[in-house]
Amino acid sequence: MDMAHAITFAGRTALVTGATSGIGTELCRQLCQRNCQVVAVGRSQAKLDALKARLPDILPVRCDLASKGQVITLAQTLKAHDWPVSILINNAAVQFTPRFTDAEFSFDSIDLEITTNFTAVAWLTALLLPQLLDHPNGAAVANMSSGLAFYPKTSSALYCATKAAVHSLSQSLRYQLDGTAVQVLEVLLPLVDTPMTHGRGQGKISAAQAAQETLDAIESGTSELFVGKARLLPMLSRISPALTKRILKSA
Repeated sequence: MDMAHAITFAGRTALVTGATSGIGTELCRQLCQRNCQVVAVGRSQAKLDALKARLPDILPVRCDLASKGQVITLAQTLKAHDWPVSILINNAAVQFTPRFTDAEFSFDSIDLEITTNFTAVAWLTALLLPQLLDHPNGAAVANMSSGLAFYPKTSSALYCATKAAVHSLSQSLRYQLDGTAVQVLEVLLPLVDTPMTHGRGQGKISAAQAAQETLDAIESGTSELFVGKARLLPMLSRISPALTKRILKSA
């Protein structure tokens, strides 16, 4: 694993997307425990209110990441309130399981899935990068990805494609920021026990574990993190790419 600039959380401000569920909620909770101010971003005001009741120190902001206008407004809100975000965690994602060949496949879901999972990552990164670069003690961008970025499964074709795009963007952004004090971390996750994966798969890791390993990686300056069973991917890819492809095909 490549090592970049280490980050200390205490006294910083972090922005977490997808904050009201699963890994996002755990990231918010654990960041608060590490004395980090958290801007918690979510689509549902009711869920943000519930999260605020559980974590009184967070700064909840409603934003639909599928809306370019709302993402721009989010960036303007940070500036207006003088919230000096130095850690951006692009965690939000949606996943629709029907295949293109299924009768229940929704044409309208295509744009929503791509925009939420990938385009919003690029929007937020572009909008916040100037202040990340200006932070005197370094900064970090963490993109939550998946082993499916390398080996897609049969279902959720668009989800897999967006994670492949996030992987590519993370690598290019890391190249572009080489020599700066902004680290770029990609977190490649296995199946995590969240509302998104309810009723699917076995051997899931907890959202708490995924969040803890992510924050530890930011803190240590890791550039690429394989979590849980995803750690097997580099080895399996070297031994037998064909076997790895068959395994992930039915994931």
